[in-house]
Amino acid sequence: MLGDAFHCKTDLLMRTRTAVSLLLVGTAVITLGSLFKVLHWPTANIQLLLGAMLQVAALLVLAYRTVKAPHLKDLLTH
Repeated sequence: MLGDAFHCKTDLLMRTRTAVSLLLVGTAVITLGSLFKVLHWPTANIQLLLGAMLQVAALLVLAYRTVKAPHLKDLLTH
């Protein structure tokens, strides 16, 4: 019984960390895409689109986790 509660909390935490990591990667890709756009280098549009899609996916996962977490403290601890 105790192992199930620990596994559930760890699973929630790992998915939250993964979503935050995805959000940061998406931000980095958008930053590089913006640099490519300013310098008129190829593939800037693809990078901007990919970064935006990563951020949307990460924000959807974070929004879902926030709604499903019994307390916000459980979502953000550790």
